[in-house]
Amino acid sequence: MRRAAVVALLALALAGCGGSQAAKQPAADPKQVAVQVLGLIVHNHYTKAWDSLHPDDQAVAPRVEYVSCESKSPVQEAPTSVTVVRVKHESVGIGDGTFRDSTAVDLRLDFPGGFHVVQTVHLIAADGMWKWILPPAKYRAYKADACPGSGAAA
Repeated sequence: MRRAAVVALLALALAGCGGSQAAKQPAADPKQVAVQVLGLIVHNHYTKAWDSLHPDDQAVAPRVEYVSCESKSPVQEAPTSVTVVRVKHESVGIGDGTFRDSTAVDLRLDFPGGFHVVQTVHLIAADGMWKWILPPAKYRAYKADACPGSGAAA
């Protein structure tokens, strides 16, 4: 009898954990979130982009530092169009050497003259919202208190 009660309590506890995790899954479409984040960055709206950056990355790249560093090398030409190519779930390495489950959204950016590139935006669920993460090289630069690509302190 006691064993059955312990099993029932354990089952309730696990069900509660699973239910709360499901409730925290973002309702927003990751494709739209990725396009919005990319739009902020390619139009040099770094303060607004930082607002949707994952909290762990915000801790490594505080707002003032991130905006200052990114503003030193602004995007010179925004794409003429952005198209979602693919959405997939993948484990992604971040700058501190750990891996996280992410929703990877591949975006095709078209530029004048027929030039295009595909950029991947990695999104991670945090507090019921999609948050983007820094590419590993940028994460490492900010962690070292340097602006990405400059080698200089922030």
